Amino acid sequence: MKNYISLTVFLVSAILSSPGCDPKADNNLQCHEITLGKTFTARIGEVWCVPSTDWKITFGPNIEDSRCNVPDIDCVWAGMFVMGATIDNGEILQQNFEAVHNWQDTLYSGPYAIYLNLVKPEIRPTTDPIDPSAYSFDIIVK
Repeated sequence: MKNYISLTVFLVSAILSSPGCDPKADNNLQCHEITLGKTFTARIGEVWCVPSTDWKITFGPNIEDSRCNVPDIDCVWAGMFVMGATIDNGEILQQNFEAVHNWQDTLYSGPYAIYLNLVKPEIRPTTDPIDPSAYSFDIIVK
């Protein structure tokens, strides 16, 4: 009987200490903190948030990169860069950055303006699509 009690105590403590059973476990993606008015570099798939608010933005997916930014290529038009953004301010909104002029665009959400100021890489070696992980963006939220 004593062995059964010890085994039961062991199993219950093992189950309760398991990370999968912790009701406080947070499976959300890590949120990088935004400092309003300061430029930061983001990547596709990253989640950024304004501290002490419920406002956050997830960058991606990359929808189109038809920029004419390949050396030794003559283009008829400059092309464009389109990237999705998911903004969560209590309700989820899907928007797109559509950067045509100087590869910049602005989205608006509640009290915030989100500026896409620079898409990297600025120059691509070929017209072939590049891996989404190769992109980064200079962003500022005001």
